Amino acid sequence: MSLQKQLRKARGFDVWLQVAQTNLKVHRALNSLLSGLDLSLAQHEILLNIRRDSGLTQTELSRKLLVVKSNISALLKKLEARGLVRRTPDPQDSRNNQLTLTKSGEALVEKSFALQNRVVNAMASVMSDADLEHMAAVMHRVSDAIDALDT
Repeated sequence: MSLQKQLRKARGFDVWLQVAQTNLKVHRALNSLLSGLDLSLAQHEILLNIRRDSGLTQTELSRKLLVVKSNISALLKKLEARGLVRRTPDPQDSRNNQLTLTKSGEALVEKSFALQNRVVNAMASVMSDADLEHMAAVMHRVSDAIDALDT
């Protein structure tokens, strides 16, 4: 029996594949646009999260981005060397560093966020408001179902 006949697609497999492929396209588009600012998507996400929540710790940032702390630390080192991020000891817990953006970091994240919005606008342009609301609701349910796999 051929492998093709043995494998049976799960219900929703084609939708899952489309979501996965679209996600890859979004990442490629963002990485391509961000490269003009000498930023990776991971660096952009770090800058954006620090902009949203100035003073958060590396541990908090790691949790938000679902990335191990050592990867965050390496990326922060590069961003700090470029003069974009500042790490200062947390006054409540000296084992942690609080993260803030420099003026250069603030200016760069404004530019990178505009590029991200360009991609989001392209995606949203093909959907009605009702489509967007429905998609958000569905993705929340999917996210919850994936979270339930971890337990």
